[in-house]
Amino acid sequence: MPQVLAPVYQDYYEQIYQGKEDPWDYYSAAEQAKYCHMFETAKRLKPSPLRVLDAGCSLGHLTELLADYAPEVFAFDIAKSAVERTRDRCKKLSTSTRFSVEVGDAIRPHFASASFDVVFLGDVIRNLLTEQDQQLAIRNTLALLNDSGILVLTDCMQCYHQKAYASMVENQGGLVLEKLYYHDRYWLKFRSLVKQLGRPERIRSLLGSTRVHRTLTRLGSFRGPSGSKHFGLVVRRAAA
Repeated sequence: MPQVLAPVYQDYYEQIYQGKEDPWDYYSAAEQAKYCHMFETAKRLKPSPLRVLDAGCSLGHLTELLADYAPEVFAFDIAKSAVERTRDRCKKLSTSTRFSVEVGDAIRPHFASASFDVVFLGDVIRNLLTEQDQQLAIRNTLALLNDSGILVLTDCMQCYHQKAYASMVENQGGLVLEKLYYHDRYWLKFRSLVKQLGRPERIRSLLGSTRVHRTLTRLGSFRGPSGSKHFGLVVRRAAA
């Protein structure tokens, strides 16, 4: 199936990845913990999948966690530079898992229906510009799941958007199995303050600290759902 890529997204993200080595601070303890949480959730619910997809893989930090999780792991991103770096990351892994990393579009993913046991879609939906694009991406991604497959979604949003986010997924044919909370509200405030230091080595040290992250996450957990800026869902396709 030919890929139909949205130029407005492709050009925008390509410029971001060419302009900065780590545009989303993936080295940070919070980002690493987020991906581990997504992965551990999937392992608990689907311990032995055959085919897994990381949709919108970015630089491949989640993708590399999937080594040895499934015999086949597929990943795509709309930015060619991100895809090349994810491929390089996967080539360095010592694993029997076969990785396939391509340029692709989350709105119209280029895979056959019912192809996957597990699909990850992290920080993609809320970055799409229109509600129509968001709905299409959810509906078309759900179509990739086989009958027992699960979709693990995560996005950044204010707590008062969480209910509407879940409703949008349900309206596009998803059955919500679990809600995921990352309790990262205070950590994100901390990141904003740290970024004002202007000393790259100090910023990297503070944001990479698992101890700081654990402390701030614990504080965020006391606020319940409102303590999370990143919010996730585990979803299956609803019965027809």
